[in-house]
Amino acid sequence: MEDQSTDNALPVWAWLWLPIAALAVELGFRMANEPLYRQLWQSELGPVETGTVVVLVPGVLAGILALRWSARLPTRWLTGWLVLILFGSIYFGGEEASWGQHWGGWSTPEALSSLNDQGETNLHNTSSWLDQKPRLLLELGVLVGGLLYPLFLWLRRQARPTDPDGIHYWLWPSRQLLPTALLAIAIGLPQRLEKFFGWPIPYPLDIRASETQEFYFALFLALYLWSFQMRLNAK
Repeated sequence: MEDQSTDNALPVWAWLWLPIAALAVELGFRMANEPLYRQLWQSELGPVETGTVVVLVPGVLAGILALRWSARLPTRWLTGWLVLILFGSIYFGGEEASWGQHWGGWSTPEALSSLNDQGETNLHNTSSWLDQKPRLLLELGVLVGGLLYPLFLWLRRQARPTDPDGIHYWLWPSRQLLPTALLAIAIGLPQRLEKFFGWPIPYPLDIRASETQEFYFALFLALYLWSFQMRLNAK
Protein backbone atom coordinates (compact mmCIF):
# COMPACT_ATOMS: atom_id res chain seq x y z
CA MET A 1 0.00 0.00 0.00
CA GLU A 2 1.32 3.46 -0.97
CA ASP A 3 2.11 5.87 1.84
CA GLN A 4 -0.63 8.37 1.05
CA SER A 5 -2.03 8.82 4.54
CA THR A 6 -3.09 12.35 5.40
CA ASP A 7 -0.29 12.83 7.91
CA ASN A 8 2.57 12.41 5.46
CA ALA A 9 1.16 13.00 1.99
CA LEU A 10 2.22 16.09 0.05
CA PRO A 11 -0.60 18.54 -0.75
CA VAL A 12 -2.04 18.06 -4.21
CA TRP A 13 -1.36 21.66 -5.24
CA ALA A 14 2.37 21.10 -4.72
CA TRP A 15 2.90 17.77 -6.46
CA LEU A 16 0.27 18.01 -9.23
CA TRP A 17 -1.09 21.49 -9.93
CA LEU A 18 2.15 23.44 -9.49
CA PRO A 19 4.21 21.48 -12.06
CA ILE A 20 1.33 21.52 -14.54
CA ALA A 21 0.60 25.22 -14.02
CA ALA A 22 4.25 26.25 -14.39
CA LEU A 23 4.52 24.70 -17.85
CA ALA A 24 1.05 25.90 -18.88
CA VAL A 25 1.97 29.49 -18.00
CA GLU A 26 5.23 29.33 -19.93
CA LEU A 27 3.67 27.82 -23.04
CA GLY A 28 0.78 30.25 -22.74
CA PHE A 29 3.15 33.21 -22.81
CA ARG A 30 5.08 31.61 -25.66
CA MET A 31 1.95 31.39 -27.79
CA ALA A 32 0.31 34.66 -26.73
CA ASN A 33 3.25 37.04 -26.99
CA GLU A 34 6.59 35.65 -28.15
CA PRO A 35 8.60 38.91 -27.80
CA LEU A 36 7.40 39.32 -24.21
CA TYR A 37 8.06 35.65 -23.56
CA ARG A 38 11.64 35.95 -24.81
CA GLN A 39 12.16 39.10 -22.78
CA LEU A 40 10.89 37.60 -19.55
CA TRP A 41 12.05 34.00 -19.78
CA GLN A 42 15.55 34.83 -21.04
CA SER A 43 16.20 37.19 -18.16
CA GLU A 44 18.37 36.12 -15.23
CA LEU A 45 15.57 37.51 -13.05
CA GLY A 46 12.82 35.88 -15.11
CA PRO A 47 10.12 33.51 -13.88
CA VAL A 48 12.05 30.29 -14.48
CA GLU A 49 15.42 31.43 -13.13
CA THR A 50 13.85 33.00 -10.05
CA GLY A 51 11.32 30.21 -9.66
CA THR A 52 14.10 27.62 -9.56
CA VAL A 53 15.58 29.30 -6.50
CA VAL A 54 12.21 30.01 -4.88
CA VAL A 55 10.99 26.38 -4.99
CA LEU A 56 14.27 25.15 -3.52
CA VAL A 57 13.94 27.32 -0.40
CA PRO A 58 11.11 25.35 1.28
CA GLY A 59 12.83 22.12 0.25
CA VAL A 60 16.03 23.20 1.99
CA LEU A 61 14.08 24.23 5.08
CA ALA A 62 12.32 20.86 5.11
CA GLY A 63 15.69 19.12 4.79
CA ILE A 64 17.06 21.06 7.76
CA LEU A 65 14.01 20.12 9.83
CA ALA A 66 14.43 16.49 8.79
CA LEU A 67 18.01 16.51 10.06
CA ARG A 68 16.71 17.31 13.54
CA TRP A 69 14.89 13.97 13.55
CA SER A 70 17.51 11.95 11.69
CA ALA A 71 18.00 9.71 14.75
CA ARG A 72 14.68 8.12 13.78
CA LEU A 73 16.14 6.77 10.54
CA PRO A 74 16.81 3.02 10.53
CA THR A 75 20.46 3.38 9.46
CA ARG A 76 23.10 6.08 9.86
CA TRP A 77 24.04 6.30 6.19
CA LEU A 78 20.55 7.59 5.39
CA THR A 79 21.46 10.68 7.38
CA GLY A 80 24.45 11.08 5.08
CA TRP A 81 22.13 10.66 2.09
CA LEU A 82 19.84 13.35 3.46
CA VAL A 83 22.80 15.70 3.99
CA LEU A 84 23.98 15.04 0.42
CA ILE A 85 20.57 15.93 -1.06
CA LEU A 86 20.29 18.96 1.21
CA PHE A 87 23.69 20.40 0.36
CA GLY A 88 23.17 19.58 -3.30
CA SER A 89 19.97 21.62 -3.20
CA ILE A 90 21.74 24.53 -1.50
CA TYR A 91 24.48 24.42 -4.14
CA PHE A 92 21.89 24.23 -6.91
CA GLY A 93 19.93 27.25 -5.65
CA GLY A 94 23.00 29.29 -4.79
CA GLU A 95 24.62 28.70 -8.14
CA GLU A 96 21.38 29.44 -10.00
CA ALA A 97 21.24 32.88 -8.35
CA SER A 98 25.04 33.32 -8.56
CA TRP A 99 24.86 33.43 -4.77
CA GLY A 100 22.75 36.59 -4.84
CA GLN A 101 24.59 38.46 -7.60
CA HIS A 102 21.55 38.39 -9.90
CA TRP A 103 19.59 40.28 -7.26
CA GLY A 104 22.34 42.33 -5.61
CA GLY A 105 24.08 43.27 -8.84
CA TRP A 106 27.62 43.32 -7.46
CA SER A 107 30.70 42.92 -9.62
CA THR A 108 32.37 39.53 -9.84
CA PRO A 109 35.81 39.42 -8.15
CA GLU A 110 38.52 39.58 -10.79
CA ALA A 111 40.10 36.26 -9.79
CA LEU A 112 36.79 34.45 -10.27
CA SER A 113 35.73 36.44 -13.33
CA SER A 114 38.80 35.31 -15.24
CA LEU A 115 37.85 31.66 -14.67
CA ASN A 116 34.12 32.04 -15.24
CA ASP A 117 32.70 31.65 -18.75
CA GLN A 118 30.04 34.29 -18.10
CA GLY A 119 31.90 36.48 -15.63
CA GLU A 120 29.49 35.62 -12.80
CA THR A 121 29.92 34.83 -9.11
CA ASN A 122 29.40 31.11 -9.38
CA LEU A 123 31.33 27.88 -9.82
CA HIS A 124 29.28 26.00 -12.41
CA ASN A 125 30.54 28.20 -15.24
CA THR A 126 34.16 27.40 -14.42
CA SER A 127 34.20 23.64 -15.06
CA SER A 128 32.01 20.90 -16.48
CA TRP A 129 32.68 18.96 -13.27
CA LEU A 130 30.71 21.61 -11.41
CA ASP A 131 27.98 21.98 -14.04
CA GLN A 132 27.22 19.39 -16.73
CA LYS A 133 28.29 16.34 -14.77
CA PRO A 134 26.30 17.13 -11.58
CA ARG A 135 23.36 18.04 -13.81
CA LEU A 136 23.62 14.68 -15.59
CA LEU A 137 23.67 12.85 -12.26
CA LEU A 138 20.62 14.78 -11.14
CA GLU A 139 18.80 14.04 -14.39
CA LEU A 140 19.58 10.34 -14.05
CA GLY A 141 18.35 10.44 -10.46
CA VAL A 142 15.05 12.01 -11.54
CA LEU A 143 14.72 9.50 -14.37
CA VAL A 144 15.47 6.43 -12.25
CA GLY A 145 13.81 7.47 -8.99
CA GLY A 146 10.91 9.42 -10.41
CA LEU A 147 9.99 7.37 -13.51
CA LEU A 148 11.75 4.02 -13.88
CA TYR A 149 11.27 2.89 -10.27
CA PRO A 150 7.48 3.52 -10.30
CA LEU A 151 7.32 1.80 -13.70
CA PHE A 152 9.25 -1.18 -12.30
CA LEU A 153 6.81 -1.46 -9.38
CA TRP A 154 3.82 -1.15 -11.70
CA LEU A 155 5.09 -3.83 -14.08
CA ARG A 156 5.71 -6.18 -11.19
CA ARG A 157 2.42 -5.21 -9.54
CA GLN A 158 4.22 -4.24 -6.36
CA ALA A 159 3.44 -1.42 -3.97
CA ARG A 160 6.03 1.08 -2.86
CA PRO A 161 7.70 -0.05 0.40
CA THR A 162 5.79 1.25 3.43
CA ASP A 163 7.90 -0.16 6.28
CA PRO A 164 9.57 2.84 8.01
CA ASP A 165 12.23 0.50 9.36
CA GLY A 166 13.30 -0.39 5.82
CA ILE A 167 15.85 1.51 3.74
CA HIS A 168 13.79 1.58 0.55
CA TYR A 169 10.96 3.43 2.27
CA TRP A 170 13.27 6.40 2.76
CA LEU A 171 15.53 6.17 -0.27
CA TRP A 172 13.00 6.09 -3.10
CA PRO A 173 10.80 9.09 -3.92
CA SER A 174 7.09 8.96 -3.31
CA ARG A 175 4.98 8.30 -6.39
CA GLN A 176 3.59 11.82 -5.88
CA LEU A 177 6.81 13.05 -7.51
CA LEU A 178 5.89 11.27 -10.75
CA PRO A 179 4.27 14.30 -12.50
CA THR A 180 7.29 16.50 -11.81
CA ALA A 181 9.72 13.80 -12.92
CA LEU A 182 7.72 13.14 -16.09
CA LEU A 183 7.69 16.81 -17.06
CA ALA A 184 11.37 17.25 -16.18
CA ILE A 185 12.41 14.46 -18.54
CA ALA A 186 9.85 15.20 -21.27
CA ILE A 187 10.83 18.86 -21.58
CA GLY A 188 14.33 17.91 -22.69
CA LEU A 189 13.24 15.36 -25.31
CA PRO A 190 12.56 17.75 -28.26
CA GLN A 191 16.05 19.24 -27.99
CA ARG A 192 17.65 15.80 -27.79
CA LEU A 193 15.70 14.60 -30.82
CA GLU A 194 16.83 17.68 -32.72
CA LYS A 195 20.45 17.15 -31.68
CA PHE A 196 20.67 13.45 -32.50
CA PHE A 197 18.22 13.07 -35.38
CA GLY A 198 17.84 16.58 -36.76
CA TRP A 199 14.11 16.64 -36.04
CA PRO A 200 12.82 20.23 -35.83
CA ILE A 201 11.37 21.28 -32.50
CA PRO A 202 7.62 21.77 -32.96
CA TYR A 203 5.90 24.99 -31.97
CA PRO A 204 5.32 25.96 -29.15
CA LEU A 205 7.89 23.62 -27.57
CA ASP A 206 10.78 25.75 -28.86
CA ILE A 207 11.33 27.23 -25.41
CA ARG A 208 14.39 27.61 -23.17
CA ALA A 209 14.13 23.94 -22.36
CA SER A 210 17.39 23.74 -20.40
CA GLU A 211 16.33 26.42 -17.93
CA THR A 212 12.78 25.09 -17.66
CA GLN A 213 14.14 21.61 -17.05
CA GLU A 214 16.28 22.98 -14.23
CA PHE A 215 13.15 24.40 -12.63
CA TYR A 216 11.58 20.93 -12.60
CA PHE A 217 14.77 19.36 -11.26
CA ALA A 218 14.65 21.92 -8.43
CA LEU A 219 10.98 21.20 -7.79
CA PHE A 220 11.71 17.47 -7.70
CA LEU A 221 14.43 17.99 -5.08
CA ALA A 222 12.21 20.27 -3.01
CA LEU A 223 9.31 17.81 -3.06
CA TYR A 224 11.65 14.93 -2.23
CA LEU A 225 13.02 16.74 0.83
CA TRP A 226 9.56 17.85 1.89
CA SER A 227 8.20 14.31 1.57
CA PHE A 228 11.22 12.94 3.47
CA GLN A 229 10.64 15.42 6.29
CA MET A 230 6.91 14.67 6.52
CA ARG A 231 7.50 10.90 6.64
CA LEU A 232 10.19 11.34 9.27
CA ASN A 233 7.99 13.62 11.34
CA ALA A 234 5.19 11.03 11.22
CA LYS A 235 7.46 8.16 12.31
